[in-house]
Amino acid sequence: MPVSARVAVGVLTGLAVLLLLSAVVTVSAWDAVVDALVEGRSGSSRSGAEQAVRVNLAQSVVFGLATAVAAVFLARGRSWARWTGLAATAALGLVTLVGIVLAGGLAVTSQLVLVLCVAAVASLLTRTTAAWTRSGPRSRAAR
Repeated sequence: MPVSARVAVGVLTGLAVLLLLSAVVTVSAWDAVVDALVEGRSGSSRSGAEQAVRVNLAQSVVFGLATAVAAVFLARGRSWARWTGLAATAALGLVTLVGIVLAGGLAVTSQLVLVLCVAAVASLLTRTTAAWTRSGPRSRAAR
């Protein structure tokens, strides 16, 4: 496995862990998260805050699972996993940027997600990663 593919697997795994851990923490501290959101937004209703937390939770789970699947199968040399990782990290980066603009502020976690998305996209787009996944696991096993 070339270094660029190892970096991609590591970054995708890191994103998956970060997002899925965030989802677990959100579920386990549901009331505290909703209360903090209600207090942070003046004039916000509890039902509106719960809806926002649900959307963020769904986002974390979907992107966390997508990056986890991409990491596992990219490590096995599957070319579709490279494209899945590219799509998931590009979409996550875009969603994060939109969230930053709408929120009007930049949180540390948003910065981390953006940096990891850029690193994942860059390593997934390298020629060495593309060539390695194109060669396929069967052709590597025959060598």
